[in-house]
Amino acid sequence: MNIKGIKIDKQLEIIKSYSQFDMNQVDMIDFKQSSDQDYHIIKDKHNYQVFYNNERDIYAALGYIFSHLNNQDYDIKRTRLLDDLGYMIDCARNAVPKIETLKRQIVNLSLMGYTYIGLYLEDLFEIESEPKFGYMRGRYTKAEIKDLIAFSKLFDIKVIPYIQTLAHLNAIFKHKEYSQILDINDIMLVDEPKTYELVEKMLVTVKDLFETNVINIGMDEAWMLGLGKYLSKNGYQNRMDIMIKHLNKVLELCVKHNIKASMWTDMFFHLRGGQYFAKGVTSFEDIKDMIPSDVELVYWDYYHTEQKDYDDKFESLKTLTSNYAFAGGAWKWVGFVPFNGFSKRSSIPAIAACKKADVKHFVVTSWGDNGAEASMFSILPSLYFISESFYDDGLGNMNEFLLGLTGYTKKAWMDLDLPNQIYPSKEIRTVNPSKYLLFEDALLGDPNIKLHRSYQHTYHRIKERLKPYTRVNSDYNYIFDTIYRLTHILEDKSVLSLDIFAAYQQKNLNILRDIAEHKIVKIIKDIKKLLFVFRKQWYEENKLQGFEVQSYRFGGLIQRLEEIKDIILSYVDGHIEKIDMLDERILNVADDDDPYLGCIYYNQFVKYVTFGTF
Repeated sequence: MNIKGIKIDKQLEIIKSYSQFDMNQVDMIDFKQSSDQDYHIIKDKHNYQVFYNNERDIYAALGYIFSHLNNQDYDIKRTRLLDDLGYMIDCARNAVPKIETLKRQIVNLSLMGYTYIGLYLEDLFEIESEPKFGYMRGRYTKAEIKDLIAFSKLFDIKVIPYIQTLAHLNAIFKHKEYSQILDINDIMLVDEPKTYELVEKMLVTVKDLFETNVINIGMDEAWMLGLGKYLSKNGYQNRMDIMIKHLNKVLELCVKHNIKASMWTDMFFHLRGGQYFAKGVTSFEDIKDMIPSDVELVYWDYYHTEQKDYDDKFESLKTLTSNYAFAGGAWKWVGFVPFNGFSKRSSIPAIAACKKADVKHFVVTSWGDNGAEASMFSILPSLYFISESFYDDGLGNMNEFLLGLTGYTKKAWMDLDLPNQIYPSKEIRTVNPSKYLLFEDALLGDPNIKLHRSYQHTYHRIKERLKPYTRVNSDYNYIFDTIYRLTHILEDKSVLSLDIFAAYQQKNLNILRDIAEHKIVKIIKDIKKLLFVFRKQWYEENKLQGFEVQSYRFGGLIQRLEEIKDIILSYVDGHIEKIDMLDERILNVADDDDPYLGCIYYNQFVKYVTFGTF
């Protein structure tokens, strides 16, 4: 492949090493810079002319060329209805992506036309004179960040820090050094001078590290703001006033250090209406002048499926500021399995509303709630779909792009959703049985969890569907192997509670013995196999720190099943007269006519395993 007009030999070698695109089908690409937005490609057999605006448009154009190699000659211009399109990865929920992982994703994003990658950090970076900040959490060193920034510049991708300057700092409050700045839960104490000393250190540090004055300062979900130590010291104060006072103090620091701040919007809606997603249009005209116009307010929403919900929120936001952006979601935060189907379903109305509201900055978030088990790359279809949705020309080819990038088809990637779709309804809903059925205690159960006999057959079918993907020669093979191994367990574990309960109620000792000596033993073996491949996935993508949480969860699951086996055998052999938990247990079975067969969104590990304190 001959390149004219620009020198990108190094970048092409990197793309080649990170993808499976067949570059041999391209003879020559002649690049010329243009004043037109985005890029213009003219194909003549195996030769191409590319007119680009920004340097990053070069790589978006390459992504298009490599995913349309089989197209006849064409002449296309592409203009996206955005100034900035970002992808934000949660680095703070135990899974801290390795720099190599982030580099691979930067290449992927550049080929899709993204302009930046955001790192949600909380305390995951070094601060001089703050040795406990990010201690033992896999925090990024200054050298690591500098290495990432240098790499990102090769593809003209910015790296934006997302930090917290009010709440979500629970990790630092494990250390007594930070007790003076704690209000309540994970919220910093407003008006405390040491709070602002730390905030200033954070701001100055990340501005220097990331070589940018664009910083997201967080400020979200501080639901108990002013109701802890602040309340004890000051008595009850108007909580909106507390919020605005703190915001302005932080923004003063931003002005002092020439920082362009953005923040989440939810606290304004929460303090005004009692909840973030209250229906209807809320007005903020009375406080609009109290919010500096130079701070960007980011409305986040990953849940709604009707455009009116997004339209109403934008109408509310316009009464507060004219400087706003939007954050959607690529769902990977409900366990081991992604939700590419629902990400698309919620993104369609969100993107339509963004276009209507003339949003120029859209960021795709992928959080790591309650374990961060899913691979960062499992949501590649969502990232591609969202990027293409802002071109408005229908020219994208997700299947060829994903196949060329990863060696897996669009269908293969979408099939990763299946372990949560174990219900007959065609409408995709955010339920995560693949996580809670894995960890549900087989004796105690949980009244919030309904079970159904069909789960076993469904997981068998899904297992067989995923099996061929484990044999594909791809750098992403381990992701498919992990989810395939998960279905191996769930084929049996999803109905283990039902099997044990039924046999105990029938006093069928033979079946109980078989469950203990064979089924539970098999499940334990399958769990150990999953743990092996899941650990491989984690170590492939993330730093070692954080996996200890998974080790304790899986180790506890294995030990608990061993204990359940022993309890059952003690009962069968007459060493105990009864199994108290099964005598007391309330078993919930889903109705056959329930289109979702009892499946729910239930993403808190500690709730699956005990009714006691943990």
